Amino acid sequence: MKSTKQLKIVLLAVACVWASTSLVQADKKKSKSEAITVEKILSVSHQLQKSKPPTLILDVVGEVPTGGYTDVHLDRAVYAKPPEDGIQDYYLKAKPPTGIAITVISEVKASDVWTDLPAWVKGVRVHGKNQGVKVIHFDQGHEMEPIRRTFTGVSSKGSFEEALSTALAKLNRALGEGGVMDATSSWKVVRTSGQTGGIAGLNQIKVVISAERQPPWQKEQSRKQDRKIKPVGKNQSTREIKPLAQ
Repeated sequence: MKSTKQLKIVLLAVACVWASTSLVQADKKKSKSEAITVEKILSVSHQLQKSKPPTLILDVVGEVPTGGYTDVHLDRAVYAKPPEDGIQDYYLKAKPPTGIAITVISEVKASDVWTDLPAWVKGVRVHGKNQGVKVIHFDQGHEMEPIRRTFTGVSSKGSFEEALSTALAKLNRALGEGGVMDATSSWKVVRTSGQTGGIAGLNQIKVVISAERQPPWQKEQSRKQDRKIKPVGKNQSTREIKPLAQ
């Protein structure tokens, strides 16, 4: 009688452990399935690092309707064969809040580092839910060349320091382009010129600096395309793709 009672207790304990494990596994599966594509893509920036093969670093900023979104990540689509246009699809996803959240439009950010970037990749297409997609085209061979931009400062008082400060202020404003939050730059003065004399008493000096940003700025064509967002209708699709399993 006593052994039968002990056996029942052991069986009950095993059943509880099994049920608890099943619930944990079910919760994990449910948690993974809760990630949704964000409402809107605000900006996409990229960097191609010099290596053989190169490494692609992709930074994306999206918009969500409330605060409290977590597990923000980029899903890279996988294909049975490389797409003919060479454009890699990405989806910006996040888990919405399960409880009370601040009802204020918020930004979410995610990055993807793709080492051993295949040679067929000519650009990326980042999908949002209701605000279409953003596409960036790039040339792997050309993109890895340093991207330098020039900035000009002028002083009507003949002050080299004032002209240089004006040029540097323009450079600092350009550092955040593409949603980059912590960019640095290296620069040098490439030209100095001025005007002086005359009835008006000219005393002007112009300073031009050349700068390179880390991470690099986008190409001019990419920056123009970034400003254009083409909405995608419910019945439109670019091609059949299979999201990367999590």
